[in-house]
Amino acid sequence: MTKTDVEALGVSAVVLLFAVIAVVWLWWRRRDEEFTGVTPGLLPADPRAASTRRVRGGKEWKGTVAVAFSPPRGIGPAVAGTVVDGKVDARDLAAMLVDLSLRGWFVIEKLGANDWRLVPNTHAPQDDQLSPAEQRMMAALFPHGAPVLMSTLKQHFGLTLRQVQIDLYREMINRGWYRRHPRSRSSWTTVIGILLLIGSAVAAGGAYQLWKQQDAVYAFAIPAATAVAAVLFFTLGRGRAPRTAEGTAARIQTLGFEKYLATAEADQIKFEEAAGLFTRYLPFAIVFGLADRWAKVIGDVMKRAQFDGAMGDFGDVMFDPMAWYAMDGVLNLAGDGIGALIDVASGVDIAGGLADVTSAFGDFTSSASDIFSEADGCLDGCDGCDLGCIDF
Repeated sequence: MTKTDVEALGVSAVVLLFAVIAVVWLWWRRRDEEFTGVTPGLLPADPRAASTRRVRGGKEWKGTVAVAFSPPRGIGPAVAGTVVDGKVDARDLAAMLVDLSLRGWFVIEKLGANDWRLVPNTHAPQDDQLSPAEQRMMAALFPHGAPVLMSTLKQHFGLTLRQVQIDLYREMINRGWYRRHPRSRSSWTTVIGILLLIGSAVAAGGAYQLWKQQDAVYAFAIPAATAVAAVLFFTLGRGRAPRTAEGTAARIQTLGFEKYLATAEADQIKFEEAAGLFTRYLPFAIVFGLADRWAKVIGDVMKRAQFDGAMGDFGDVMFDPMAWYAMDGVLNLAGDGIGALIDVASGVDIAGGLADVTSAFGDFTSSASDIFSEADGCLDGCDGCDLGCIDF
């Protein structure tokens, strides 16, 4: 082995060591943060002054989740879905539509097997504050205040969907759950990878000359090590933005609420609360894939109340904000969208009605998700589009 070979191996080792240390450091920096000294999911008295650390055991917190009986305060289903996985997907946006409809902003009507008509409510709720993403969604759906067919959104709704996603990602920043776009990637690691590839090509040329002149076979270790370092930066160097400690707490709370929807039993819910809980939590159940189970639980509450005669004491019962009619495949939010009179004495199958409503909203969610996924434009809000990762 020549002196040149020894030097080449030394340089190769240094290059690889640098790459490994850099990638490990980047991996550690991309782990979410968490508060120390408090129960996971809770916020300290002064979050800004509290001590934090990187989560252990992976990029995200993976400990045992305590049941939460409500979602984090002031968030909608689309935000809940985003904070859990760090991504706004088509189902999150479809659940936003369901949530807006159940809050009385518009009526969803089924047309045949593959289309839906969205009819804006002329008497929209006055005390219901829309988030920026919801405002943009409503403005795009009903620019002229007229009904719209879901099927017509596919060709021209792509950019709007992307802007709604950006609003949701921006909300993650504004709430302090992320410091930058949740889907952002480190562009500087790509630049380093490109420079290393160029350096590898140049080093390969130099190694060839050394091999011809000095028979230094190990000189090729330098371009090989440089190429491996470039691959490490390209593959492992790019990663998602980490959550702040506040973001981790919000994620744990949301997972706790998901656990509640997944484990709640009928005997844990009061009949008087069931109607309101059903419509309030149904969009969240849709996001978490638990809509059918949630409808069954509330249906069991209604059945038990009917069997025990508890409902008979109410006679004609006004469920607030229960608002549905499942008739001829049409979803129609009654009145102003916040109440519906259910005639218990007539023997209506409330549990069956819940299942019908849930099934209809499930069909709508699937249709909307498919249309949103196929809509012209970019359904990510960050990568691969001409607007880049948007400046916050």
